[in-house]
Amino acid sequence: MKKQILTTCFIALLSMSCSAQLSKSEALKIARKQLRIQNCYCEITKSTRSTWKSYKQDASTIRKLEKIGLITTRSYQDTHSKLDRRTHTVIDFKGTAKARKRYGFKDTRHGFGGAKAQVIYSRGIVTKILGISLSADKNKATVLVRIDYAKTPFAELVGERHEPRNCHKRRYEEKEINLIKYDTGWRITKKKKFMGVEWPE
Repeated sequence: MKKQILTTCFIALLSMSCSAQLSKSEALKIARKQLRIQNCYCEITKSTRSTWKSYKQDASTIRKLEKIGLITTRSYQDTHSKLDRRTHTVIDFKGTAKARKRYGFKDTRHGFGGAKAQVIYSRGIVTKILGISLSADKNKATVLVRIDYAKTPFAELVGERHEPRNCHKRRYEEKEINLIKYDTGWRITKKKKFMGVEWPE
């Protein structure tokens, strides 16, 4: 009987000890849920013309986007100008509800080349926990995460010379985040800014 009680106590203590630790799988779940990674947006032209150098590439990308349900298209013939009555092919498109929900597709303005839209160019996702450093009391943790940046299908409509300046040119980065343990579980600690410097709360 005593042996059974000791075994039960040992299992309980082991369970408490393990629960005090922050596993990589739990840290990954928390980072994906709580870490805010800013999406990168760009402006695209909602059409292409056979007179443009980028027409073949544009037309191919537009077909791909239509095939996966992100846009609907319309193709027609247009004249070069009022004086030049020769015609050329125009393909224009509209974003679907799926594009608006997944990639923030939003009509913006009319400009050079036609109507424009804003859309997510690339987005980041936490893919891996590289390391965890726990405080002595096991209630705080510094976690090193890897963030991979992936371009969306709409990025193919943007040439290299016109890539948004605010976008991450690197494919991934490493970032440290701080977590604190509450009675309800682990949470990322927010930071306050003072004199332009971020300080943890």
